[in-house]
Amino acid sequence: MDALLQDIGLMWLLALMLTAFAAGYIDAVAGGGGMLQLPALLFVGIPPVSALATNKIVGFTGTLLAVIKYAVERKINGKIVLYAAIPCLIASYLGGQLAMKLNATLLEWMILLCIPIALFFVFQKSHKEKNKAIDSPAKIILSMSPIGFYDGLLGPGTGSYMALVINKFLKYDFLTATASVKPLNLLTNLGAAIAFIFAGKVIWMLALPLAVCSGLGGWLGGHSAIAGGEDFIRKLLITVLIVMLLANLLKMVY
Repeated sequence: MDALLQDIGLMWLLALMLTAFAAGYIDAVAGGGGMLQLPALLFVGIPPVSALATNKIVGFTGTLLAVIKYAVERKINGKIVLYAAIPCLIASYLGGQLAMKLNATLLEWMILLCIPIALFFVFQKSHKEKNKAIDSPAKIILSMSPIGFYDGLLGPGTGSYMALVINKFLKYDFLTATASVKPLNLLTNLGAAIAFIFAGKVIWMLALPLAVCSGLGGWLGGHSAIAGGEDFIRKLLITVLIVMLLANLLKMVY
């Protein structure tokens, strides 16, 4: 792994740190920061499984700072977190275990295919009527657990998927949905990270500086989301997904 870091070079390391900051910011605002961070790790030559593992450590820090920001501002819905936390943690761990058994090329294609799926859902009409929100424990668990599994398996866009499900199927407004998924996303990152850490797949010399940058971006992103509201969240998410879709398509072609 030391040789790999030497091959990356200082300029690319700085570029990855900037990407980590941007990914932390984006993830705090709209989710999907992993769609920026993970392809960047793959682009510089990190093997897919190690890229997934390192991305979990980086994403965990950014999400943690975003959770703190949203908690301070009281934007998190406690019922969603309470009911879905443990099921998502278990599902994420199982997803991480499966990721280590799948073919690397298959993982790359699955990551690419997730981007247009996320775009499809984000263009759907959002729900803003809080009085219609669903707080059934069973519906919350059934809605969120599969995404926890996805987070362990692949990861990019997990926050986006969770927020979209809470908005579309549980009918919470977008800001509440975005804030409430952050503690869940934190746990699913933790579940998958545990699996990767014990398997020795994390590149710590790369993960630690990127984690610091991601944390700074997560704090600033949480502030921006609260200030900008739902329209800002949706516009940023759409922009990021389109850019990442084009970038990944170009990478597959060339």
